[in-house]
Amino acid sequence: MSDDVTWQCLISEPEGSIRLPVGQDAEFEKWAKQAAREYLGADAPRGELRELSSVLARVSATADLGDPTFAYAYVIDAAKALTAVYEVHDYDGDGYRSVERLPDLLEAVLPTSPERRSVTEANLPAGPGVRVQELHSVETGSLFRKKTMMETVTYAVLPPQVGNILVLRMSWTNPVFSEALLELAQTLAESLELVEVKEG
Repeated sequence: MSDDVTWQCLISEPEGSIRLPVGQDAEFEKWAKQAAREYLGADAPRGELRELSSVLARVSATADLGDPTFAYAYVIDAAKALTAVYEVHDYDGDGYRSVERLPDLLEAVLPTSPERRSVTEANLPAGPGVRVQELHSVETGSLFRKKTMMETVTYAVLPPQVGNILVLRMSWTNPVFSEALLELAQTLAESLELVEVKEG
């Protein structure tokens, strides 16, 4: 295989997905107002626009801190501004290019202190890997700190085309939607692919 091949990572964008402007030096609040208006429509109630805009600004800023290759908000219920976030990371595979080492990579690059954790092997179209499902207790709110449970499911994949490792993580705080979001995360993981970028 030629070393000068350029690969692009792709993932499906199901209805309800809004691509976040991570790594683009965007003004998150300004971007979020426009994105909420585009998603809900100009005639949407002002309160709904404000709520969704606020959530999009917050998840954009949070995702940007994690420095993903790309990230999306997935709108579960626009009227209540309920969202999940999914993001794709691309990590150097040095020392981790085996399925057995992938949980160690995840602990190194995305450290957590979960209350519950399960790890299983996953064979995806993009390559072999692992699936890690976790339940965390996180603080929310800027004025009154309160604890809420966040669920995450993370797939780390060893694509044969490159020496890097692809990581897809989806997170949410609405347990009533967990079953549907776990299914969506699996569908997204199965849609991950690397395609060769053709010159010219």
